[in-house]
Amino acid sequence: MTTSYFTILMNNLEHMQVETVAAADSGKEQGVPSVGNWKAMDCNRFLLVTEGRGRLLTDQHEEELAPGTLGLVLTGTPHTIEAKEGEVLKLKWVHYKSSFGERDWYNSLGLPIVIHSVHDEGASLMDKIIHNVTRDGLTSRLRSKAAILDLISLYLECIPPIHTIAEGIPSQDMEKINVVIKYIDEHIAENITVDELSRLIYLHPNYFIVFFKSMMGCAPIQYVNLRRMEIARSMLLQPDCNVSDVASRIGMKIYYFSRMFKKHTGMTPSHYRKMGARMPGSGASEAETNE
Repeated sequence: MTTSYFTILMNNLEHMQVETVAAADSGKEQGVPSVGNWKAMDCNRFLLVTEGRGRLLTDQHEEELAPGTLGLVLTGTPHTIEAKEGEVLKLKWVHYKSSFGERDWYNSLGLPIVIHSVHDEGASLMDKIIHNVTRDGLTSRLRSKAAILDLISLYLECIPPIHTIAEGIPSQDMEKINVVIKYIDEHIAENITVDELSRLIYLHPNYFIVFFKSMMGCAPIQYVNLRRMEIARSMLLQPDCNVSDVASRIGMKIYYFSRMFKKHTGMTPSHYRKMGARMPGSGASEAETNE
């Protein structure tokens, strides 16, 4: 995965919205939902095989199903499930909708259809969703949403390293955003403006803002400031960097940097640095954190 694509994906995942539509455990006595029937749904669909063997078929893929297999069928994908002869599949399933703001990135990631050996953790997350989706408690939706995000995280973490998930992104868009991201990182200590960034890829500033937000999930200057805070957090945990060094590295006056950092993290840079010195594995001593 390219660095620029990882940056894009990470930013969009942070801004992703999810909504649980339905979830259930298909008991043996019920059979398997949609077996032998091709359908395309208006939502994403997670399927976890708990018993039995079979196949998950789409118009482009044929995947083997076995206990511990977690399948992901994206919105609008025609698919069907077939049990092997003499076997009955038992599934847990979750239907959910997701979006990354102005662009539904999730459907263009080129994700694999199935991953394997996630039975215990996958089943636990599925059960949490199934438990909460039909309840009307104060925190039921929040717990269901949290479990969905954990399930998506599990799926992404289990993708084989050789798999690329940038295929669904138009190459021209990738080239343009790559130019902008690289420029921002190389000029992070300078006064970066929207006009300046828009000229890099020959777009009107208004169109550039829409393009950037659709790719990154946030506005250009918001992203610049987020990058500055990311760099600051990393540097403040290094024993040989003080607050003045960090502010200079990201092109900010100390007062303005301290104010933005506190707004972003809830603590001052000095407090954050001292806290970092007490973290396991930190090379800084308490004395080194004094300004």
